[in-house]
Amino acid sequence: MPEPGIPAGYASLIERWDLDVPIPRRLAFVVNDRKKRPPDPAWQIFSERYRPDSNLRGDLTFALKYEGLDLALLKRLFLKTGPKPIEEWVRSEPTGAYARRIWFLYEWLLGESLDLPHATSGAGSYQRTAGGS
Repeated sequence: MPEPGIPAGYASLIERWDLDVPIPRRLAFVVNDRKKRPPDPAWQIFSERYRPDSNLRGDLTFALKYEGLDLALLKRLFLKTGPKPIEEWVRSEPTGAYARRIWFLYEWLLGESLDLPHATSGAGSYQRTAGGS
């Protein structure tokens, strides 16, 4: 990092889960002040108010909101986490937009269904078909 800060989003996930993935072109981190900085081609710098919760849910939500999709990284992450943390997240926020996106991405990238009831209401609801999601 070009200055002291806390990794966020994909940078935090790579570090916390020890992911062997190509490093994204730009990584994010959070700093304690609000001063303006010139753009940096390798880093997205966020003020403290953007700091995500220091857990899988917080970092994944931050990554999807501010860093876009990195499918290779997400697949490696899901292989490491297994289904349980994703299922717990979706059960705690069954209509949460980011929980549902991660649910879809987990099933799509790994080709396996999570142990969750069908999403039958809310934005983005879908019905699983026989033999897949």
